[in-house]
Amino acid sequence: MTRFYITTAIDYVNGLPHLGHAYEKVLADALARFHRQRGDATFFLTGTDEHGQKIARAAAAAKKTPRELVDELAPIFQKTWQKLGVGYDRFVRTTDPRHEHAVQELFVRLRDARSPKTGAPVLFEEEYEGLYCEGCEAFKQEKDLTPEGLCPEHLTRPRAVRESNFFFRLSEYDQALLEHIAKHPDFIQPEYRRNEVLSVLKEGLQDVSVTRPNVPWGVPLPEEIVGGEGHTVYVWADALLNYLSAIGWPERRYSLWWLAREHEVGGPGATRQDDFQHLDGQGRPGAAWAGTTTPQYTNAFHLIGKDISRFHCILWPSLLLAAGVPLPRQVYVHGFIYVRGERLSKSLGNVLDPVELAERVGVDALRFYLLHAIPTGRDGEFTLEQLVEHCNTHLANDLGNLASRTVTMVHKYFGGLSPEGWEPGALREPEAQAALDALIASCTAAHAAVPEAFAAIRVHDALAAAVQPVVRANELIERVKPWAVAKDESRRIELATTLAALLETLRLVAIWTWPAIPAKSEELWSLLALPGSPGEARGEAAAPAFGRGAASRRLGEVKSLFPRIELEAPKA
Repeated sequence: MTRFYITTAIDYVNGLPHLGHAYEKVLADALARFHRQRGDATFFLTGTDEHGQKIARAAAAAKKTPRELVDELAPIFQKTWQKLGVGYDRFVRTTDPRHEHAVQELFVRLRDARSPKTGAPVLFEEEYEGLYCEGCEAFKQEKDLTPEGLCPEHLTRPRAVRESNFFFRLSEYDQALLEHIAKHPDFIQPEYRRNEVLSVLKEGLQDVSVTRPNVPWGVPLPEEIVGGEGHTVYVWADALLNYLSAIGWPERRYSLWWLAREHEVGGPGATRQDDFQHLDGQGRPGAAWAGTTTPQYTNAFHLIGKDISRFHCILWPSLLLAAGVPLPRQVYVHGFIYVRGERLSKSLGNVLDPVELAERVGVDALRFYLLHAIPTGRDGEFTLEQLVEHCNTHLANDLGNLASRTVTMVHKYFGGLSPEGWEPGALREPEAQAALDALIASCTAAHAAVPEAFAAIRVHDALAAAVQPVVRANELIERVKPWAVAKDESRRIELATTLAALLETLRLVAIWTWPAIPAKSEELWSLLALPGSPGEARGEAAAPAFGRGAASRRLGEVKSLFPRIELEAPKA
Protein backbone atom coordinates (compact mmCIF):
# COMPACT_ATOMS: atom_id res chain seq x y z
CA MET A 1 0.00 0.00 0.00
CA THR A 2 1.26 3.47 -0.90
CA ARG A 3 1.95 5.76 2.07
CA PHE A 4 1.40 9.50 1.61
CA TYR A 5 2.61 11.96 4.26
CA ILE A 6 1.71 15.58 3.49
CA THR A 7 2.46 18.67 5.57
CA THR A 8 1.64 22.36 5.21
CA ALA A 9 3.47 25.29 6.66
CA ILE A 10 2.31 25.94 10.21
CA ASP A 11 0.72 29.36 10.59
CA TYR A 12 2.10 32.11 12.78
CA VAL A 13 -0.56 33.01 15.35
CA ASN A 14 0.01 36.74 15.62
CA GLY A 15 -3.30 37.36 13.85
CA LEU A 16 -6.34 35.65 12.37
CA PRO A 17 -6.26 33.22 9.41
CA HIS A 18 -6.63 34.77 5.96
CA LEU A 19 -7.34 33.55 2.44
CA GLY A 20 -3.65 32.92 1.74
CA HIS A 21 -3.51 30.49 4.66
CA ALA A 22 -6.75 28.90 3.47
CA TYR A 23 -5.48 28.34 -0.08
CA GLU A 24 -2.57 26.23 1.13
CA LYS A 25 -4.71 24.18 3.52
CA VAL A 26 -7.44 23.55 0.93
CA LEU A 27 -4.82 22.56 -1.66
CA ALA A 28 -3.21 20.13 0.81
CA ASP A 29 -6.63 18.75 1.73
CA ALA A 30 -7.48 18.08 -1.92
CA LEU A 31 -4.21 16.18 -2.40
CA ALA A 32 -4.73 14.20 0.80
CA ARG A 33 -8.31 13.35 -0.23
CA PHE A 34 -7.10 12.21 -3.65
CA HIS A 35 -4.69 9.78 -2.03
CA ARG A 36 -7.29 8.55 0.45
CA GLN A 37 -9.72 8.02 -2.43
CA ARG A 38 -7.12 5.83 -4.15
CA GLY A 39 -6.81 3.73 -1.00
CA ASP A 40 -3.39 5.08 0.01
CA ALA A 41 -2.48 5.23 3.69
CA THR A 42 -2.49 9.00 4.23
CA PHE A 43 -1.41 11.35 7.01
CA PHE A 44 -2.10 15.09 6.70
CA LEU A 45 -0.37 17.44 9.15
CA THR A 46 -0.95 21.13 9.76
CA GLY A 47 -0.73 23.37 12.82
CA THR A 48 0.39 26.64 14.35
CA ASP A 49 3.77 28.28 15.01
CA GLU A 50 3.49 29.84 18.46
CA HIS A 51 6.91 31.08 19.59
CA GLY A 52 9.04 34.11 18.87
CA GLN A 53 9.40 37.81 19.42
CA LYS A 54 6.54 38.69 17.08
CA ILE A 55 4.12 36.64 19.19
CA ALA A 56 5.39 38.22 22.39
CA ARG A 57 4.90 41.73 21.02
CA ALA A 58 1.44 40.95 19.67
CA ALA A 59 0.50 39.59 23.10
CA ALA A 60 1.86 42.67 24.86
CA ALA A 61 -0.12 44.91 22.51
CA ALA A 62 -3.27 42.93 23.39
CA LYS A 63 -2.41 43.13 27.13
CA LYS A 64 -2.14 39.37 27.33
CA THR A 65 0.61 36.88 28.06
CA PRO A 66 2.00 35.02 25.03
CA ARG A 67 0.42 31.80 26.32
CA GLU A 68 -2.99 33.47 26.62
CA LEU A 69 -2.71 34.82 23.08
CA VAL A 70 -1.72 31.55 21.42
CA ASP A 71 -4.30 29.57 23.40
CA GLU A 72 -6.92 32.00 22.14
CA LEU A 73 -5.82 32.04 18.48
CA ALA A 74 -4.80 28.43 17.79
CA PRO A 75 -8.39 27.09 18.17
CA ILE A 76 -9.57 29.76 15.72
CA PHE A 77 -7.22 28.32 13.07
CA GLN A 78 -8.49 24.82 13.84
CA LYS A 79 -12.13 25.85 13.57
CA THR A 80 -11.45 27.75 10.34
CA TRP A 81 -9.98 24.70 8.63
CA GLN A 82 -12.82 22.53 9.87
CA LYS A 83 -15.37 25.00 8.46
CA LEU A 84 -13.58 24.84 5.10
CA GLY A 85 -13.74 21.05 5.04
CA VAL A 86 -10.01 20.59 5.65
CA GLY A 87 -9.68 17.06 7.03
CA TYR A 88 -6.25 17.06 8.67
CA ASP A 89 -5.11 14.08 10.76
CA ARG A 90 -3.05 16.04 13.28
CA PHE A 91 -2.94 19.68 14.30
CA VAL A 92 0.42 20.38 15.88
CA ARG A 93 1.21 23.34 18.13
CA THR A 94 4.83 24.29 18.73
CA THR A 95 4.00 24.95 22.40
CA ASP A 96 3.21 21.24 22.85
CA PRO A 97 5.67 19.79 25.41
CA ARG A 98 6.44 16.84 23.10
CA HIS A 99 7.44 19.26 20.33
CA GLU A 100 9.61 21.33 22.66
CA HIS A 101 11.38 18.14 23.81
CA ALA A 102 12.08 17.24 20.16
CA VAL A 103 13.54 20.71 19.49
CA GLN A 104 15.91 20.32 22.43
CA GLU A 105 16.94 16.87 21.15
CA LEU A 106 17.74 18.44 17.78
CA PHE A 107 20.10 20.90 19.47
CA VAL A 108 21.80 18.15 21.47
CA ARG A 109 22.50 16.44 18.14
CA LEU A 110 23.71 19.69 16.57
CA ARG A 111 26.11 20.14 19.50
CA ASP A 112 27.69 16.78 18.65
CA ALA A 113 27.60 17.15 14.86
CA ARG A 114 30.54 17.96 12.59
CA SER A 115 30.34 19.83 9.29
CA PRO A 116 30.78 18.04 5.94
CA LYS A 117 33.73 20.08 4.58
CA THR A 118 36.04 20.93 7.49
CA GLY A 119 34.73 18.66 10.22
CA ALA A 120 34.19 21.66 12.47
CA PRO A 121 31.37 21.75 15.05
CA VAL A 122 28.18 22.75 13.25
CA LEU A 123 26.96 24.66 16.32
CA PHE A 124 29.14 27.49 17.61
CA GLU A 125 28.71 30.75 19.53
CA GLU A 126 29.61 34.10 18.04
CA GLU A 127 28.71 37.75 18.33
CA TYR A 128 26.67 38.98 15.38
CA GLU A 129 25.53 42.30 14.05
CA GLY A 130 22.92 42.47 11.32
CA LEU A 131 19.52 43.60 10.11
CA TYR A 132 16.59 41.66 11.57
CA CYS A 133 13.11 41.60 10.01
CA GLU A 134 10.62 40.74 12.71
CA GLY A 135 7.92 39.98 10.14
CA CYS A 136 10.08 37.26 8.56
CA GLU A 137 11.70 36.34 11.89
CA ALA A 138 14.99 36.35 10.00
CA PHE A 139 18.21 38.30 9.54
CA LYS A 140 18.44 40.01 6.17
CA GLN A 141 21.39 40.95 4.01
CA GLU A 142 21.31 44.33 2.32
CA LYS A 143 21.09 42.65 -1.10
CA ASP A 144 17.80 41.08 -0.01
CA LEU A 145 16.15 44.46 0.66
CA THR A 146 14.41 46.93 -1.65
CA PRO A 147 16.33 49.99 -2.89
CA GLU A 148 14.65 51.86 -0.02
CA GLY A 149 16.08 49.39 2.50
CA LEU A 150 12.78 47.64 3.21
CA CYS A 151 11.93 43.96 3.53
CA PRO A 152 10.30 43.10 0.17
CA GLU A 153 7.77 40.80 1.88
CA HIS A 154 6.55 43.11 4.63
CA LEU A 155 7.64 46.56 3.36
CA THR A 156 9.08 47.38 6.76
CA ARG A 157 12.62 48.46 7.64
CA PRO A 158 14.62 45.74 9.43
CA ARG A 159 16.20 46.92 12.64
CA ALA A 160 19.89 46.74 13.43
CA VAL A 161 20.66 44.02 16.00
CA ARG A 162 23.89 43.17 17.76
CA GLU A 163 23.94 40.13 20.00
CA SER A 164 25.80 36.95 20.88
CA ASN A 165 24.08 33.95 19.31
CA PHE A 166 24.68 30.29 18.60
CA PHE A 167 25.18 29.76 14.87
CA PHE A 168 24.65 26.81 12.58
CA ARG A 169 27.47 26.24 10.05
CA LEU A 170 25.14 26.43 7.05
CA SER A 171 27.98 27.64 4.81
CA GLU A 172 29.34 24.09 4.55
CA TYR A 173 26.14 22.53 3.21
CA ASP A 174 25.90 24.22 -0.20
CA GLN A 175 27.75 21.48 -2.06
CA ALA A 176 25.86 18.68 -0.32
CA LEU A 177 22.52 20.23 -1.28
CA LEU A 178 23.63 20.90 -4.85
CA GLU A 179 24.64 17.25 -5.21
CA HIS A 180 21.37 16.03 -3.74
CA ILE A 181 19.27 18.22 -6.03
CA ALA A 182 21.33 17.16 -9.07
CA LYS A 183 20.71 13.48 -8.26
CA HIS A 184 17.08 14.05 -7.25
CA PRO A 185 15.69 17.03 -9.19
CA ASP A 186 12.16 16.26 -7.97
CA PHE A 187 13.29 17.24 -4.46
CA ILE A 188 12.09 20.80 -5.20
CA GLN A 189 9.09 21.47 -7.43
CA PRO A 190 7.99 23.21 -9.59
CA GLU A 191 11.15 23.41 -11.68
CA TYR A 192 11.33 27.21 -11.69
CA ARG A 193 11.28 27.21 -7.87
CA ARG A 194 14.09 24.65 -7.89
CA ASN A 195 16.10 26.93 -10.16
CA GLU A 196 15.63 29.82 -7.72
CA VAL A 197 17.05 27.71 -4.90
CA LEU A 198 19.94 26.52 -7.07
CA SER A 199 20.87 30.14 -7.78
CA VAL A 200 21.06 30.87 -4.06
CA LEU A 201 23.17 27.76 -3.42
CA LYS A 202 25.60 28.57 -6.22
CA GLU A 203 26.18 32.02 -4.74
CA GLY A 204 27.36 30.34 -1.53
CA LEU A 205 25.69 30.18 1.87
CA GLN A 206 26.35 32.05 5.09
CA ASP A 207 26.24 30.65 8.58
CA VAL A 208 22.92 31.37 10.26
CA SER A 209 21.94 32.27 13.80
CA VAL A 210 19.79 29.54 15.36
CA THR A 211 19.26 31.01 18.83
CA ARG A 212 18.21 34.37 20.22
CA PRO A 213 19.20 35.79 23.59
CA ASN A 214 16.69 37.83 25.58
CA VAL A 215 13.67 36.41 23.71
CA PRO A 216 12.06 34.46 26.55
CA TRP A 217 9.00 33.27 24.59
CA GLY A 218 10.61 30.28 22.93
CA VAL A 219 12.12 26.86 23.52
CA PRO A 220 15.14 27.20 25.88
CA LEU A 221 18.37 25.58 24.81
CA PRO A 222 18.98 22.25 26.56
CA GLU A 223 21.27 22.21 29.58
CA GLU A 224 23.79 20.11 27.66
CA ILE A 225 24.83 23.15 25.59
CA VAL A 226 27.49 25.07 27.50
CA GLY A 227 26.76 28.79 27.58
CA GLY A 228 23.20 28.29 26.39
CA GLU A 229 21.54 29.73 29.46
CA GLY A 230 19.28 32.64 28.51
CA HIS A 231 19.07 31.57 24.87
CA THR A 232 15.93 30.33 23.16
CA VAL A 233 15.79 28.50 19.85
CA TYR A 234 15.40 30.63 16.73
CA VAL A 235 11.78 30.43 15.69
CA TRP A 236 12.49 28.77 12.30
CA ALA A 237 14.68 26.03 13.78
CA ASP A 238 11.83 25.46 16.24
CA ALA A 239 8.95 25.59 13.74
CA LEU A 240 10.48 23.39 11.04
CA LEU A 241 10.87 20.50 13.44
CA ASN A 242 7.08 20.11 13.73
CA TYR A 243 7.19 17.90 10.61
CA LEU A 244 9.13 15.35 12.68
CA SER A 245 7.88 15.92 16.23
CA ALA A 246 4.24 15.48 15.20
CA ILE A 247 4.91 11.93 14.00
CA GLY A 248 6.97 10.87 17.00
CA TRP A 249 10.60 11.92 16.43
CA PRO A 250 13.08 11.38 18.07
CA GLU A 251 11.45 8.01 18.78
CA ARG A 252 11.80 5.43 15.99
CA ARG A 253 8.07 5.43 15.27
CA TYR A 254 8.49 8.64 13.25
CA SER A 255 9.73 6.47 10.40
CA LEU A 256 6.20 5.08 9.89
CA TRP A 257 5.41 8.22 7.87
CA TRP A 258 8.77 9.89 7.26
CA LEU A 259 10.08 6.81 5.44
CA ALA A 260 8.53 4.10 3.30
CA ARG A 261 9.58 0.93 1.54
CA GLU A 262 10.39 1.42 -2.12
CA HIS A 263 7.05 0.13 -3.41
CA GLU A 264 5.11 2.23 -0.84
CA VAL A 265 6.59 5.67 -1.57
CA GLY A 266 3.94 8.37 -2.00
CA GLY A 267 5.38 10.13 -5.05
CA PRO A 268 8.50 11.28 -6.94
CA GLY A 269 11.77 12.47 -5.40
CA ALA A 270 12.34 9.56 -3.01
CA THR A 271 15.90 8.81 -1.92
CA ARG A 272 17.24 5.68 -0.27
CA GLN A 273 17.80 6.60 3.37
CA ASP A 274 21.45 5.53 3.40
CA ASP A 275 22.16 7.92 0.51
CA PHE A 276 23.07 10.49 3.17
CA GLN A 277 25.57 8.44 5.20
CA HIS A 278 28.62 10.32 3.94
CA LEU A 279 27.02 13.60 5.07
CA ASP A 280 25.82 12.33 8.43
CA GLY A 281 26.85 14.98 10.94
CA GLN A 282 26.74 12.47 13.78
CA GLY A 283 29.88 10.73 12.58
CA ARG A 284 28.19 7.35 12.77
CA PRO A 285 27.66 5.52 9.47
CA GLY A 286 23.99 4.78 9.13
CA ALA A 287 22.78 7.12 11.87
CA ALA A 288 20.13 8.22 9.38
CA TRP A 289 18.64 4.74 9.46
CA ALA A 290 15.56 4.79 11.65
CA GLY A 291 16.32 1.55 13.44
CA THR A 292 15.29 -0.60 10.48
CA THR A 293 16.98 -3.53 8.79
CA THR A 294 15.24 -3.07 5.42
CA PRO A 295 16.32 -0.13 3.24
CA GLN A 296 13.67 2.56 3.24
CA TYR A 297 13.09 5.69 1.21
CA THR A 298 12.29 9.29 2.01
CA ASN A 299 8.56 9.95 1.94
CA ALA A 300 7.61 13.34 3.44
CA PHE A 301 5.94 15.86 1.13
CA HIS A 302 6.08 19.51 2.25
CA LEU A 303 3.62 21.98 0.71
CA ILE A 304 4.73 25.56 1.36
CA GLY A 305 4.54 29.12 0.02
CA LYS A 306 7.30 30.70 -2.03
CA ASP A 307 8.19 33.23 0.69
CA ILE A 308 9.55 30.46 2.93
CA SER A 309 11.17 28.27 0.28
CA ARG A 310 14.73 29.06 1.39
CA PHE A 311 14.00 27.92 4.93
CA HIS A 312 12.51 24.64 3.68
CA CYS A 313 14.87 23.95 0.78
CA ILE A 314 18.17 25.08 2.35
CA LEU A 315 18.07 25.49 6.15
CA TRP A 316 15.76 22.54 6.91
CA PRO A 317 17.61 19.86 4.89
CA SER A 318 20.94 21.10 6.23
CA LEU A 319 19.72 20.80 9.82
CA LEU A 320 18.47 17.30 9.06
CA LEU A 321 21.79 16.22 7.56
CA ALA A 322 23.60 17.52 10.62
CA ALA A 323 21.17 15.71 12.94
CA GLY A 324 21.45 12.41 11.05
CA VAL A 325 17.86 12.40 9.78
CA PRO A 326 16.89 11.56 6.16
CA LEU A 327 15.60 14.47 4.11
CA PRO A 328 11.97 14.94 3.03
CA ARG A 329 10.99 13.38 -0.28
CA GLN A 330 9.84 16.61 -1.91
CA VAL A 331 9.20 20.28 -1.20
CA TYR A 332 6.45 21.72 -3.38
CA VAL A 333 6.37 25.52 -3.52
CA HIS A 334 3.04 27.14 -4.36
CA GLY A 335 2.42 30.77 -5.27
CA PHE A 336 0.65 33.68 -3.59
CA ILE A 337 -2.85 35.05 -3.87
CA TYR A 338 -2.75 38.72 -4.82
CA VAL A 339 -5.38 41.41 -4.38
CA ARG A 340 -4.90 44.46 -6.59
CA GLY A 341 -1.33 43.41 -7.26
CA GLU A 342 -0.35 42.91 -3.60
CA ARG A 343 0.06 39.56 -1.86
CA LEU A 344 -2.28 38.82 1.02
CA SER A 345 -0.44 39.67 4.20
CA LYS A 346 -1.31 40.57 7.77
CA SER A 347 1.56 43.04 7.69
CA LEU A 348 0.11 44.79 4.62
CA GLY A 349 -3.39 44.85 6.12
CA ASN A 350 -5.18 43.46 3.04
CA VAL A 351 -6.25 40.08 4.38
CA LEU A 352 -9.52 38.39 3.42
CA ASP A 353 -11.44 36.29 5.93
CA PRO A 354 -11.95 32.84 4.34
CA VAL A 355 -14.83 31.92 6.63
CA GLU A 356 -16.70 35.11 5.75
CA LEU A 357 -16.13 34.38 2.04
CA ALA A 358 -17.30 30.77 2.46
CA GLU A 359 -20.45 31.90 4.24
CA ARG A 360 -21.14 34.29 1.40
CA VAL A 361 -20.55 31.99 -1.60
CA GLY A 362 -20.49 28.49 -0.11
CA VAL A 363 -17.59 26.40 1.20
CA ASP A 364 -17.22 24.20 -1.87
CA ALA A 365 -17.65 27.11 -4.27
CA LEU A 366 -14.71 28.85 -2.57
CA ARG A 367 -12.67 25.62 -2.61
CA PHE A 368 -13.43 25.07 -6.30
CA TYR A 369 -12.38 28.60 -7.21
CA LEU A 370 -9.08 28.38 -5.33
CA LEU A 371 -8.18 25.01 -6.83
CA HIS A 372 -9.51 25.46 -10.38
CA ALA A 373 -8.95 29.14 -11.14
CA ILE A 374 -5.42 29.40 -9.67
CA PRO A 375 -2.84 27.28 -11.54
CA THR A 376 -1.12 25.07 -8.98
CA GLY A 377 2.35 26.43 -8.27
CA ARG A 378 1.65 29.87 -9.76
CA ASP A 379 0.39 33.13 -8.32
CA GLY A 380 -3.29 34.03 -8.58
CA GLU A 381 -5.16 37.33 -8.55
CA PHE A 382 -8.32 37.38 -6.45
CA THR A 383 -11.41 39.51 -6.79
CA LEU A 384 -14.85 38.71 -5.49
CA GLU A 385 -16.28 39.41 -8.93
CA GLN A 386 -13.97 36.83 -10.52
CA LEU A 387 -14.91 34.25 -7.89
CA VAL A 388 -18.62 34.79 -8.47
CA GLU A 389 -18.33 34.66 -12.25
CA HIS A 390 -16.13 31.55 -12.15
CA CYS A 391 -18.40 29.61 -9.81
CA ASN A 392 -21.61 30.68 -11.54
CA THR A 393 -20.21 29.55 -14.88
CA HIS A 394 -18.72 26.19 -13.93
CA LEU A 395 -20.84 25.18 -10.95
CA ALA A 396 -24.26 26.82 -11.21
CA ASN A 397 -24.64 27.01 -15.00
CA ASP A 398 -22.80 23.82 -15.98
CA LEU A 399 -22.62 21.17 -13.24
CA GLY A 400 -25.58 22.30 -11.14
CA ASN A 401 -27.78 22.80 -14.18
CA LEU A 402 -26.83 19.38 -15.59
CA ALA A 403 -27.69 17.64 -12.32
CA SER A 404 -30.98 19.49 -11.96
CA ARG A 405 -32.08 18.91 -15.57
CA THR A 406 -31.11 15.25 -15.55
CA VAL A 407 -32.80 14.34 -12.26
CA THR A 408 -35.88 16.36 -13.24
CA MET A 409 -36.22 14.43 -16.53
CA VAL A 410 -35.76 11.07 -14.79
CA HIS A 411 -38.57 11.96 -12.40
CA LYS A 412 -40.76 13.28 -15.21
CA TYR A 413 -40.26 10.53 -17.80
CA PHE A 414 -39.33 7.46 -15.69
CA GLY A 415 -41.10 8.10 -12.38
CA GLY A 416 -37.83 8.87 -10.60
CA LEU A 417 -36.27 5.48 -11.43
CA SER A 418 -32.97 5.45 -13.26
CA PRO A 419 -33.56 3.98 -16.76
CA GLU A 420 -32.05 0.55 -17.49
CA GLY A 421 -32.09 0.61 -21.28
CA TRP A 422 -28.90 1.20 -23.30
CA GLU A 423 -28.81 1.25 -27.10
CA PRO A 424 -26.54 4.00 -28.44
CA GLY A 425 -27.52 3.03 -31.98
CA ALA A 426 -31.09 4.01 -31.20
CA LEU A 427 -30.26 7.73 -31.33
CA ARG A 428 -31.83 8.78 -34.61
CA GLU A 429 -30.12 12.08 -35.30
CA PRO A 430 -26.45 11.98 -36.43
CA GLU A 431 -25.75 15.07 -34.30
CA ALA A 432 -27.13 13.28 -31.25
CA GLN A 433 -25.07 10.16 -31.97
CA ALA A 434 -21.95 12.30 -32.39
CA ALA A 435 -22.68 14.12 -29.11
CA LEU A 436 -23.03 10.81 -27.23
CA ASP A 437 -19.77 9.53 -28.71
CA ALA A 438 -18.06 12.79 -27.72
CA LEU A 439 -19.41 12.51 -24.16
CA ILE A 440 -18.19 8.93 -23.71
CA ALA A 441 -14.79 9.84 -25.19
CA SER A 442 -14.56 12.84 -22.86
CA CYS A 443 -15.30 10.67 -19.81
CA THR A 444 -12.78 8.06 -20.93
CA ALA A 445 -10.13 10.77 -21.32
CA ALA A 446 -10.98 12.31 -17.94
CA HIS A 447 -10.76 8.93 -16.22
CA ALA A 448 -7.06 8.90 -17.11
CA ALA A 449 -6.32 12.64 -16.99
CA VAL A 450 -7.82 13.47 -13.58
CA PRO A 451 -5.71 11.09 -11.44
CA GLU A 452 -2.64 11.78 -13.56
CA ALA A 453 -2.94 15.52 -12.93
CA PHE A 454 -3.66 15.11 -9.21
CA ALA A 455 -0.62 12.86 -8.83
CA ALA A 456 1.54 15.42 -10.63
CA ILE A 457 0.27 18.24 -8.31
CA ARG A 458 -1.59 19.95 -11.17
CA VAL A 459 -4.87 20.27 -9.35
CA HIS A 460 -6.21 22.95 -11.68
CA ASP A 461 -5.66 20.61 -14.64
CA ALA A 462 -7.33 17.74 -12.77
CA LEU A 463 -10.45 19.82 -12.21
CA ALA A 464 -10.42 21.14 -15.77
CA ALA A 465 -10.43 17.53 -17.00
CA ALA A 466 -13.11 16.59 -14.45
CA VAL A 467 -15.62 19.23 -15.58
CA GLN A 468 -15.03 18.90 -19.32
CA PRO A 469 -17.54 16.00 -19.61
CA VAL A 470 -20.14 18.27 -18.00
CA VAL A 471 -19.91 20.54 -21.03
CA ARG A 472 -20.26 17.54 -23.35
CA ALA A 473 -23.25 16.25 -21.36
CA ASN A 474 -25.06 19.56 -21.66
CA GLU A 475 -24.33 19.49 -25.39
CA LEU A 476 -25.88 16.01 -25.58
CA ILE A 477 -29.08 17.33 -24.03
CA GLU A 478 -29.27 20.08 -26.62
CA ARG A 479 -28.63 17.63 -29.51
CA VAL A 480 -31.10 14.95 -28.36
CA LYS A 481 -33.80 17.27 -26.99
CA PRO A 482 -35.23 14.68 -24.56
CA TRP A 483 -38.39 16.72 -24.02
CA ALA A 484 -39.20 16.21 -27.69
CA VAL A 485 -38.13 12.56 -27.81
CA ALA A 486 -40.34 11.80 -24.78
CA LYS A 487 -43.45 12.64 -26.83
CA ASP A 488 -42.81 9.66 -29.12
CA GLU A 489 -43.29 6.33 -27.33
CA SER A 490 -41.38 4.52 -30.11
CA ARG A 491 -38.24 6.45 -29.08
CA ARG A 492 -38.37 5.31 -25.45
CA ILE A 493 -35.03 3.48 -25.66
CA GLU A 494 -33.40 6.59 -27.14
CA LEU A 495 -34.64 8.61 -24.16
CA ALA A 496 -33.47 5.94 -21.70
CA THR A 497 -30.02 5.75 -23.31
CA THR A 498 -29.60 9.52 -23.17
CA LEU A 499 -30.60 9.83 -19.51
CA ALA A 500 -28.48 6.81 -18.55
CA ALA A 501 -25.48 8.49 -20.18
CA LEU A 502 -26.16 11.71 -18.26
CA LEU A 503 -26.51 9.86 -14.94
CA GLU A 504 -23.27 7.97 -15.52
CA THR A 505 -21.50 11.23 -16.33
CA LEU A 506 -22.74 12.78 -13.08
CA ARG A 507 -21.56 9.71 -11.15
CA LEU A 508 -18.07 10.02 -12.60
CA VAL A 509 -17.90 13.78 -12.05
CA ALA A 510 -18.85 13.26 -8.38
CA ILE A 511 -15.88 10.89 -8.02
CA TRP A 512 -13.41 13.11 -9.86
CA THR A 513 -14.36 16.32 -8.05
CA TRP A 514 -14.64 14.80 -4.55
CA PRO A 515 -11.09 15.79 -3.48
CA ALA A 516 -11.86 19.44 -4.28
CA ILE A 517 -15.56 19.80 -3.41
CA PRO A 518 -16.28 16.88 -1.07
CA ALA A 519 -19.54 18.10 0.46
CA LYS A 520 -21.22 18.91 -2.86
CA SER A 521 -19.90 15.74 -4.49
CA GLU A 522 -21.45 13.72 -1.69
CA GLU A 523 -24.72 15.66 -2.12
CA LEU A 524 -24.68 14.78 -5.81
CA TRP A 525 -23.91 11.14 -4.97
CA SER A 526 -26.87 11.05 -2.62
CA LEU A 527 -29.10 12.69 -5.24
CA LEU A 528 -28.13 9.89 -7.63
CA ALA A 529 -29.03 7.35 -4.90
CA LEU A 530 -25.65 5.64 -5.19
CA PRO A 531 -24.29 3.37 -2.44
CA GLY A 532 -21.27 4.34 -0.38
CA SER A 533 -19.42 7.58 -1.04
CA PRO A 534 -17.53 9.12 -3.98
CA GLY A 535 -14.53 9.23 -1.67
CA GLU A 536 -14.53 5.44 -1.50
CA ALA A 537 -14.94 4.70 -5.22
CA ARG A 538 -11.74 3.25 -6.65
CA GLY A 539 -10.55 0.72 -9.17
CA GLU A 540 -13.26 -0.74 -11.37
CA ALA A 541 -15.95 1.02 -9.32
CA ALA A 542 -14.51 4.39 -10.38
CA ALA A 543 -14.20 3.57 -14.09
CA PRO A 544 -16.67 4.70 -16.77
CA ALA A 545 -19.52 2.16 -16.95
CA PHE A 546 -21.74 3.34 -19.79
CA GLY A 547 -24.26 0.62 -20.65
CA ARG A 548 -23.10 -1.79 -17.95
CA GLY A 549 -26.71 -2.55 -16.95
CA ALA A 550 -26.67 -1.16 -13.39
CA ALA A 551 -29.82 -1.95 -11.40
CA SER A 552 -32.49 0.71 -11.48
CA ARG A 553 -32.65 2.94 -8.41
CA ARG A 554 -34.96 5.69 -7.21
CA LEU A 555 -33.28 9.09 -7.41
CA GLY A 556 -33.51 11.75 -4.77
CA GLU A 557 -35.76 14.77 -5.05
CA VAL A 558 -34.65 17.53 -7.39
CA LYS A 559 -32.55 20.17 -5.68
CA SER A 560 -30.25 22.99 -6.65
CA LEU A 561 -26.69 21.89 -5.87
CA PHE A 562 -25.14 25.22 -6.76
CA PRO A 563 -27.54 28.18 -6.56
CA ARG A 564 -26.29 31.18 -8.50
CA ILE A 565 -24.25 33.57 -6.40
CA GLU A 566 -25.56 37.12 -6.47
CA LEU A 567 -23.45 40.00 -5.26
CA GLU A 568 -25.32 42.51 -3.17
CA ALA A 569 -25.44 45.95 -4.72
CA PRO A 570 -23.36 48.48 -2.80
CA LYS A 571 -25.41 50.50 -0.34
CA ALA A 572 -25.93 54.13 -1.19
